[in-house]
Amino acid sequence: MASIIQNVVDMIGYFTDAALAFPTSIILLAMGFIFVAGSSLVLAYLTAGAVVDLLVPESAGKPPAQRQ
Repeated sequence: MASIIQNVVDMIGYFTDAALAFPTSIILLAMGFIFVAGSSLVLAYLTAGAVVDLLVPESAGKPPAQRQ
């Protein structure tokens, strides 16, 4: 567990160094973050929709069928 925490701390330092190395690097890093975060949010939205569709029955919100 301590290794994971140390890796995260090191990663933050590496990303900071990369972002400050060149003026446009911070823009590229931000765009990469937006792409990854955006696609992750879309995947979470689709997964939540699939789970709701799996749990909610087909007849939810429809009136009962009339017998003839």
